[in-house]
Amino acid sequence: MDRLMVYRLIYALAARDGRDRDLFGPHASRGVEAFACSVPGVGFPELWFELPLAGNPWFDLHVLTARADLSAGKVPAPEACGGYPVVFGWFAGAEKGRQLALSWDLNTGDGRPSAAIQLLLSQRDDRTAFDFLKAAGRPEAAPAYQAFLSRFPEGWFACYLGVFPSRPGHFLRVECIPTDQLQRAYARDPSLIARHLSQAGFAHLSDSLLSGCQALASAPFQFEFQFDVDEKGSAGATLGASVRFAVGDDVSERMQSFCSTGTAGALMEELERQGLADRRWRRLEETAFAQKLTFGSESCLLFCAPVFIKLRWRPGKPPDAKAYLKAGVQT
Repeated sequence: MDRLMVYRLIYALAARDGRDRDLFGPHASRGVEAFACSVPGVGFPELWFELPLAGNPWFDLHVLTARADLSAGKVPAPEACGGYPVVFGWFAGAEKGRQLALSWDLNTGDGRPSAAIQLLLSQRDDRTAFDFLKAAGRPEAAPAYQAFLSRFPEGWFACYLGVFPSRPGHFLRVECIPTDQLQRAYARDPSLIARHLSQAGFAHLSDSLLSGCQALASAPFQFEFQFDVDEKGSAGATLGASVRFAVGDDVSERMQSFCSTGTAGALMEELERQGLADRRWRRLEETAFAQKLTFGSESCLLFCAPVFIKLRWRPGKPPDAKAYLKAGVQT
């Protein structure tokens, strides 16, 4: 099947009935352009649509490629991999690493969208992380990454790291998952959140930030932190905290994980009361679908569902919230 056609179908199903206007905003064509530059392997990649929950609607696109979909020893054309042929060529022959993600910022700039590159890990592997940074042209970020991990509280796992070569200066993003036991402790005691964030080098604590993190940790969903790491290996001034409604790959589980009248809906109502989301979040549930597609002798299942909610705090700015839809093809 033509992958660009499949992408257009997935977007159309998620954004139909006015959801393009209410949730996705005016960047559909830029999304098509970005996707067309994000298919270096065989098969259909994993998609994530990132949507703000207040203010003007827009979306960013994240396209994830598994190593199994790449050919070892073959370097893809730059126009097929977001301009990162060296990274994808390295990843095709790497022994470890789960996925490479191209994250397209569609909402800024008037020209061709640019992508960040991220490595997703199933377990800690510093050698693979360093090799990734070298392939991405940012070997100087390796000491900062190593220093940041050395500050970690026991029980955190760095599930991905990413660089943004299009942004000036040093930039390293790291996402961390606390253990279930730690998450339960955070739900009981926000002072533990404060101690662990301070240990990671985060210096912009506030009561509203801690209460927001505690509210997310108290939900029955997987909790995560996201940091922008500085040159010295300390957490920068921006902090993200998120919950993931469905962790596994089961489509039916994802379809049922976000319900406006369930636990996820109660969390969203609280975010709306705090001014972090407006009424558009009630349309997120409508984006979920599982649609069989038949093309000649081929058939597959197209799917989409809301999976993540992330809060973000930045100095001098009010906190904001985003939703993430996971979409793709299951054969």
